[in-house]
Amino acid sequence: MRHYISSEERPEAYRNEKMLKYTVENLQRVDHVLDTINIESKLYNLLTAIDQDLIWVVLAEPWCGDVSQVIPALYRIASCSERISFRVLQSDSHPDVLSAYLTGTSRSIPKLICLKADTLEELGTWGPRPAALQKIVLANKDDNSLSFGAKVRIVHDWYAEDKTLSIQHEFIDLVKEWGAGNR
Repeated sequence: MRHYISSEERPEAYRNEKMLKYTVENLQRVDHVLDTINIESKLYNLLTAIDQDLIWVVLAEPWCGDVSQVIPALYRIASCSERISFRVLQSDSHPDVLSAYLTGTSRSIPKLICLKADTLEELGTWGPRPAALQKIVLANKDDNSLSFGAKVRIVHDWYAEDKTLSIQHEFIDLVKEWGAGNR
């Protein structure tokens, strides 16, 4: 028997039709990234050489546009190594965890937390988006001449042009640091 969640039981973001619309659009973005990503050989080689078990926990929500572009890339990256366990934690249901991983003063998602699997020691974090895009987002944040929709288009156009390359390049350095551990 299938269980349906009543609208009263849904988290607040999923009681809003606009947020549901974003979620549906984002699922299409996820599929596109999964279908088109090509992991660069340098990153792949580093991932296959990881010498310890890691857990990547990503704080995320399906209504978030950045999540729709970043999560599938992180998933494909993690999938290259048998030593990485990839997990997603819904940030709306765990605000205390998200509050512990602020981006500056902002509760931004997605946020990846890398843990040593055996001790759960935190090795580092990443997110909510590639550094080059973060600069653009911050520069446009207080620009009242741009509508919210225009800001969203700028972000998604950037991701479309970048084709996950910025994420992959940033993870080359992170995998070097995290994959070899803090021996």
